[in-house]
Amino acid sequence: MIWMKYLFLVGLFIRAVYTDMKSEKIENTVVLTGLLAGLVFAVIGGGWAGLIQSIKMAGIVFIALFFLFVIHGLGAGDIKLFCVTATFFPEKAITILAGSFLVGGIFGMVRMIGRWRRKEVVSLKETIHFSIPIAVGTILAQLWR
Repeated sequence: MIWMKYLFLVGLFIRAVYTDMKSEKIENTVVLTGLLAGLVFAVIGGGWAGLIQSIKMAGIVFIALFFLFVIHGLGAGDIKLFCVTATFFPEKAITILAGSFLVGGIFGMVRMIGRWRRKEVVSLKETIHFSIPIAVGTILAQLWR
């Protein structure tokens, strides 16, 4: 059963990264499908207590990241994708957040160093497709024991 959860999430991340790279948006259908699946897996794995824990952690993640949305540090789709991961892995949601921001920071530094080496000007309006760090951060959190 656990392999179905991981397989579903990998497919979800593939679709989220694809749409994020293509249109700079994560489709709401991807998010809604992920949320529903995460809640179903929570009920299967932990009953009503698992469902409550998943909903609670998704809410905590949303509240924690909302300020970053307000200051345009993260897009709404990124925050919703974080909430999806919280429904799948509520016990590792904080680790996923930390890992994702670490990976995102590394991506940003690599991009800045590359532009500096090519003597390019760095724009303040540059973005990172944060679905990639979220996917990598989730994988890293699962490997972290």
